[in-house]
Amino acid sequence: MLTSSHNVFDNRIYYKEILSLKKVYDEIYLVAPGDKDFVTEDGIIVRCFKKRRAWYDRIRPMRDMYKIAAEINADVYHAHEPDSFQVAVKLKRNLNKKIIYDSHEYYPEAFAEHFKGLYDVAKKFIYIYEKNLAKRADYIVTVNDILVDKFKKWNKNVELITNYPVLEGEPKKTFSEKPIFVYAGGLSEDRGILKTLEAIKIIKGDAKFVFIGNFRDKETEDKIMNFAKENLKDKDIEWTGRIGHKEVLEYLNRAFAGFVLLQPKNWRYVNSEPIKLFEYMMSKTAVIASDFPMMRNIVEGENCGLLVDPTDPEKVAEAIDYLIENKESAYKMGENGFRAVFERYNWDVNEKKLLNIYKKLEGDKIV
Repeated sequence: MLTSSHNVFDNRIYYKEILSLKKVYDEIYLVAPGDKDFVTEDGIIVRCFKKRRAWYDRIRPMRDMYKIAAEINADVYHAHEPDSFQVAVKLKRNLNKKIIYDSHEYYPEAFAEHFKGLYDVAKKFIYIYEKNLAKRADYIVTVNDILVDKFKKWNKNVELITNYPVLEGEPKKTFSEKPIFVYAGGLSEDRGILKTLEAIKIIKGDAKFVFIGNFRDKETEDKIMNFAKENLKDKDIEWTGRIGHKEVLEYLNRAFAGFVLLQPKNWRYVNSEPIKLFEYMMSKTAVIASDFPMMRNIVEGENCGLLVDPTDPEKVAEAIDYLIENKESAYKMGENGFRAVFERYNWDVNEKKLLNIYKKLEGDKIV
């Protein structure tokens, strides 16, 4: 596995793909940014290169990645960003290796956001760059139908491998008398944190609100905390910061509902199926979600929560108050969400697809 920017223990890369591959393959390496090499508790060998100094510092880290990856001499290289996949393309050309491009972001759009004055030019440049690289992949895996259709224009070997969660058993919910609403993830305005607080300010019912995660930057933290200090003194709000996976699950097991209020200014958010949505569903937690097409198909189709205009605090407040006043409906939505994840929206099907791709690249019979 090759990654230029993801954390070693990234949910998709490590806990889903790598641990699935570990069931079949004994020796798995992960080449990632970090301070020193180590072996994980699962026996995965992590080889590290020095982290980039800024988002534009790309040449030196990729040179270091190539050197490490070539030393490993793996049979298959599986890359998770355009720049790490460029390293994989070089490995294919120089060492005749099989390579997989795993695109789980809208990379042209994401990269172009760094060039606000030249967004369209930067987006087109990365689009062409990614297109030329994708043609060289032995296989492409990606996370939604929009990206599948995009890559099928350039490569016939494209597989949909969604970001659905790994099943962890049926949760045991323990509701308190005062409903607990949870947000878990990065704290930023484009993920709806300010709109959520504006809604909390005007709700009529009584509830506790827990925000799990770190702020994107100091400017965002100051703005959000100043708003809370000035407007929400009488509200029951807890800020946990970043906490471990087990602690997050403990909060979710007590959660009444969870927020997924991505903002429409970001095109990537409008056209996504956030993993957080499925994590709430898996924990039997009703959701209050942005009324975007992909999320609507799930939330409305499975009756697992409420859809709102994420830019309108009054609509968000109405949804919060509705669930406070209709607790049985919230419980039922949580149950519906869990059943949907247990039956359809889970990693098991994706694991089989991933293993089949590797078998095909080996020239073996698929499993």
